Amino acid sequence: MQIHMIGHASIFVETQDCKILMDPVLWDPHAEGIEDVCPKREVIHELLPEFDLLIISHHHLDHFDIRSLAYLPKTVDVLIPKDKLIETCLRKLGYSQIYHLSDFSEVKLGATSLLATRSENRVPEYGIVFADRSGVCWNQVDTAVSLDTISLVKSHYPQIDFLLAGWQPMLETNYHTNQSLSFPYSEYSQLLQLISFIKPKAIAPGANGFKFINGSSWLNQIVFPVTREQFCKDVKMVYPEIEENVFAFDPGDIIAFKNGEFSHLKEMCQFVKKVEDDRDSLAFSPINVGNNLIDDNPDNYNLDEMREAINEEVCLHLPKFIMEKKDSLFLDHCHWQVIYQLEIVFPDSRKQWFFDFSQDNIQAQAGRNPLANFFTCITASGLYGLLKQIKGWDYATQGGYGRSFKKIYIATKYGITKPRENSMADPLILKFPAKEIFESVRHREVEKWAQSNGNSSISHESKTVLMKLGNHLVRRWKEPNNSESKEVQQINVG
Repeated sequence: MQIHMIGHASIFVETQDCKILMDPVLWDPHAEGIEDVCPKREVIHELLPEFDLLIISHHHLDHFDIRSLAYLPKTVDVLIPKDKLIETCLRKLGYSQIYHLSDFSEVKLGATSLLATRSENRVPEYGIVFADRSGVCWNQVDTAVSLDTISLVKSHYPQIDFLLAGWQPMLETNYHTNQSLSFPYSEYSQLLQLISFIKPKAIAPGANGFKFINGSSWLNQIVFPVTREQFCKDVKMVYPEIEENVFAFDPGDIIAFKNGEFSHLKEMCQFVKKVEDDRDSLAFSPINVGNNLIDDNPDNYNLDEMREAINEEVCLHLPKFIMEKKDSLFLDHCHWQVIYQLEIVFPDSRKQWFFDFSQDNIQAQAGRNPLANFFTCITASGLYGLLKQIKGWDYATQGGYGRSFKKIYIATKYGITKPRENSMADPLILKFPAKEIFESVRHREVEKWAQSNGNSSISHESKTVLMKLGNHLVRRWKEPNNSESKEVQQINVG
């Protein structure tokens, strides 16, 4: 069996005696102009092979694309869920051989068998199991899979050879509906646990290869909390028996398998080409939504001096500090294998470094790490103010110039475990302790303003004195020579 990745949820399946096109989206942009397939691809439409069967899993626009369906031949058999809208649109386009699938419907096409798998979502939809003599592939598409569904599928096919898995716990409308943008630990843990129950021989992250574009592009920083690299790593932790049979599946790739042997044929599809790996645009960063961090450099620090000082701190002093305190301040960071992503926003640019606490020698490494799980973003002027002890953490954090978030966990065969809330401090805060910086900045302010206000016209003559009597302070007016005592005023203390 061969599975061609056209892009996102669109696949072309070749069994021993059948060719099947599923959820075709053949042009970008799609979904009313708000989405592109990601990584970026080119579909060579005239080279699309003939096929025997068209499958539509459900009516969401990244699976049900009218333009693509209008382009395709209308004489093929079409399998759809029980969805009146899909059927009506297909008939208007000229399709006539349309068949509905219910939960666990079976289809026989010569030596090829299909099984429609149930979804717990409310929208009419299904996944599909493809089976022939070479093996079994389960494409879960967008379905919410239950343990009962897994049990029923495995009663038909005890061994799933290749799983196109649900993998991304999308925060699709969380921002719009005022819900949490925190990493969805519970939902992601459930997705990983399902894989350990299915026990496939090989796996690839399935449908979720798209990005938002144009005026919707800001959503890319809050909708996709898991990177593909992280998922592939986590699968091996949750289900180590899979070994190296975890494949990143790009547009233009083919996964071929027969009798338990797998080949990942990268960029070998003749009718789809990967143009660019633009997945960096999907970097999850909920701390930058709505008000992207910029550095106006309000104190007009010299940019060259600021850049030099920050590079020296990040590349030399901070790694040295981390290594010196590795077995004390950073014990938790090492235990949880933190990968600390630090982004500095300069007035004219941005720079990124990461620190991998799972390594013996922890150093600053330039760039973005897709496995990062502790993120700090701070303006260059905010960090420079800390370095020079001109401004403190109040300015950086309460002023919104320093921001951070975490998605720290360890994947195990029993699900995700994560540290206690707020158990790990930001390495920058450990390097520049808030209390010490606060005191230093206050002393600096005292020196500055004491000198500048020395010639103030305000009288500094003391006319009263406080006397402590037991648990009370009593204010007395100072008595001039040869004068009577003044009124006594009591002030309670403590």
